[in-house]
Amino acid sequence: MSWAFASLAILSVALLAGFAWYERTHPPSKVIALVATLAALAALGRIAFAPIPNVKPTTDIVLIAGFALGGAPGFVVGAVAALASNLFFGQGPWTPWQMVAWGLVGLLGAVLARAGRGRARRVPMALWCGAAGLMFGAIMDLSTWTTFAGGHTLDEYLVISGTSLPWNLAHAAGNVAFYLAFGPALVTALQRFRSRLDVRWLTVE
Repeated sequence: MSWAFASLAILSVALLAGFAWYERTHPPSKVIALVATLAALAALGRIAFAPIPNVKPTTDIVLIAGFALGGAPGFVVGAVAALASNLFFGQGPWTPWQMVAWGLVGLLGAVLARAGRGRARRVPMALWCGAAGLMFGAIMDLSTWTTFAGGHTLDEYLVISGTSLPWNLAHAAGNVAFYLAFGPALVTALQRFRSRLDVRWLTVE
């Protein structure tokens, strides 16, 4: 079994698990509509900033979606955004990697929300968006290594990572700037939306 085929099988299982998890949560229609809207916004943001290499608000939107709405919706926003935007950029063996990578960014947002009890402090969140960009880049470096490298050695991976480092740093810096520009407002808006859907049953004695 080739490295490319094995990685595709693993990615497919991860994507199926993520979408199945989302389906098992039985999201209400308003959440489904919001997830679709955020995925479209993330995809359009990637397309709009295409002239600036590797600078895009997609990662921020996905992380914020996971932070405000939870892990399953965040994963779906990231995965769908990658698939939809590649209708413009072109589909290929990199697509499942991007879907999983941005899906994991959505999961990271949910972890941050749980760790911070839903409080999104401006500077730490901006830095986490930058870190998410580096994580995305590392995963895509791994995709290049498994799909196109010849010997699949550590030296080859280090060369790939070194070559892509300037682009990954640009992605991270752009994420920090985007979050400082619109992140807090988007977090607040999505958390207000989420709070309207939370129903608590009280016991009447």
